[in-house]
Amino acid sequence: MEESARQHALKCQRRHSNNLLQKDLGENLFYSSLLQKNKVETAIDAPRSWFWELIENGLGQENVLRRKIWDRPGKPIGHYTQMVWQDSYKLGCYVHWCDYMTIATCHYGPQGNLFGVPIYEVGDPCTTDDDCDCDDCTCSREEALCIVH
Repeated sequence: MEESARQHALKCQRRHSNNLLQKDLGENLFYSSLLQKNKVETAIDAPRSWFWELIENGLGQENVLRRKIWDRPGKPIGHYTQMVWQDSYKLGCYVHWCDYMTIATCHYGPQGNLFGVPIYEVGDPCTTDDDCDCDDCTCSREEALCIVH
């Protein structure tokens, strides 16, 4: 996954990869006009910007991706939904310095953003590790989420 993200980032293009569907991959891109921006800061800023789509544009209570939500002019949501898509359990990211920008590319598998499908299963927040119904995971009490190790 990381190699796939790396290959795309090295192209220094402000557009998505062409062959993601054949690979069953989702893709998120982040650009900064700061040249040679710190790569760790970029890796932190990228998911923050994708999460900001939810804060700015909303998704609705249903937690299901619908075409009417996807197609709202000037209100992107797809980076956020791909990032939190429950069935995407593989992730590879790469940050690259281009001549005119810093780019972060993340590839997710299997691909998310399927219309009419729940983005993730809504459950009760965990308070202890015993609340987590998964192998090799623990409860992050601060976030009230189960973390897979």
